[in-house]
Amino acid sequence: MKKKIIRYFVAVVLILFFNFTKAGIPGQARDSAQTDSTATAKQVLQSTDTSARVVRVDSSLMTSQTGPKSYCSVMNEVLLENRFINVKGEPLYFAIQQKHFNGDEFLFYLLCVVVLILGVFKTFYQGYFKNVFRVFFNTSLRQSQLTDQLLQSKLPSFILNIFFAISAGIFCWLLVRRYDLRISISRPWLLPLCIGGIAVLYFIKYISLKFIGWVTNMRETIDSYIFIIFLINKITGIVLVPFIIILAFSMPLLVSYFTTISLLLVFLFFFSRYVKTYGVLQTKLPMNPFHFLIYIIGGEIIPLLLLYKITTDYFI
Repeated sequence: MKKKIIRYFVAVVLILFFNFTKAGIPGQARDSAQTDSTATAKQVLQSTDTSARVVRVDSSLMTSQTGPKSYCSVMNEVLLENRFINVKGEPLYFAIQQKHFNGDEFLFYLLCVVVLILGVFKTFYQGYFKNVFRVFFNTSLRQSQLTDQLLQSKLPSFILNIFFAISAGIFCWLLVRRYDLRISISRPWLLPLCIGGIAVLYFIKYISLKFIGWVTNMRETIDSYIFIIFLINKITGIVLVPFIIILAFSMPLLVSYFTTISLLLVFLFFFSRYVKTYGVLQTKLPMNPFHFLIYIIGGEIIPLLLLYKITTDYFI
């Protein structure tokens, strides 16, 4: 009887012991699962941190990974498969070149002002602008009527005369720069001197001719001669504008060609001045062509040669 009781007691103890050990295993499993999950979470965070630091696209990353594809590897695949992005080619670079200051900005804005003046004049005095060319080319209309209209327009005539002085002065200044003439005058004063010299030269010519007409009592004839001189000057000032732009900003080869063409045009305009003057004076004065030639040599050519001599002796 006692043996049976002892056997039952031992059996109960064993049963309780086994139940107690089985109850402790889930807790340990949960702890181990929690530790495993935290470890995996740390590994994932570390892998994401290291993948986030990767910036450069490398095709070798595609073959080195054996596990699941990360965000960086997916982006590498997208970039490598895109035919519009050349990630496999060599990087290109451009050498930084220092910008050289040529100093032509002032000339650019000056020519813009010249073209603006011409455009504004043509807009406000369109009739006068057309009549100047019609009188110069002798259209079918009566030239005396057009001449009277031009003579009555004092302000447009004065503006075009000033415009001729500006365009001719810039043209002479560009020729000095083109042939690199060594002038004792400083560069900043050379352009105003060219413009002012041409304006003063023709002002003196105008005063001298008016004085000759008053002394000889041939005011009408002298006025016709003055009108022809300044008419040719107006046409010359307008025609020189495109040549000035070409001489300022074109290639050296084109500059040499257009310099020759512009000088030939200026010579033709001066020659047409004397042809037109002889045609007008012959109808009003009994004039011999030889006497007119002597006047041209003494009154036009010799003063220009003297002016050239003075300029070369004192300024060059």
